[in-house]
Amino acid sequence: MFDSFMKFQEDQNKIREVQNANNRSLPGAPSNGVKKDATWFTNHSFWWGWDETRLTDALINRQVDICVGRLEPFHKDWIKEYPVFRDPNTLRPGTSLCRMGFPFANVESEFDEAIKAFRIKKGVLPLPLFPNDGIHTRNLTRGRSKEGRYEMLFVETSTPGLRGQSGGPIYDRDGKVYAMQVQTNHLPLGFQPSVEVDGERIVENQFINVGLGVHVKTIIDILREKGVKFHQEGDETGFRILD
Repeated sequence: MFDSFMKFQEDQNKIREVQNANNRSLPGAPSNGVKKDATWFTNHSFWWGWDETRLTDALINRQVDICVGRLEPFHKDWIKEYPVFRDPNTLRPGTSLCRMGFPFANVESEFDEAIKAFRIKKGVLPLPLFPNDGIHTRNLTRGRSKEGRYEMLFVETSTPGLRGQSGGPIYDRDGKVYAMQVQTNHLPLGFQPSVEVDGERIVENQFINVGLGVHVKTIIDILREKGVKFHQEGDETGFRILD
């Protein structure tokens, strides 16, 4: 999701370099100067749920595909209920799970020249949520992070994540966050049936599509590292707030 923003920042630097080069042009030099690349991004917008709200102090961890940041401005009364993370020690293969996100939704936007920003078109929001169920099949690990401060754990699910569900929650029957959807894997089954199409025999490799989510333990470790408070199940109220 941040790839476009990173390109925007790089392109802004290139645009400034071109402008500076043209400003330094000697008298009598061609008036058209150095040309800008038509593929450079000139404008970029994120919408974080409220107009005029920005994401600051962003930590982007590409090893596990997580971003943690601060919304500014933000008022605590904007959110009435926060997610509760499941106790990482209780995750077991065979657990019934559900994945939530926004597949099959087309988010159309338009550019407002007056404010030099993009706006989501009227009628697009609210986006329709779409859940799909599955079970916890396996735990996977990709070793430790580059800094060595936490283990990169993942939860595999028997159903794939759909486009538009990445970054969304994978949760249990009680609504506790179990993992965060990040990827869909295609596992070969070892079956190679053949079919005949227009007189030509074609061998088709068979795969099962499974989901992959960042394990709640890894999420919690990253939040703790950044000093972010969160809710985790544990005490008699069903959750506890951890620093």
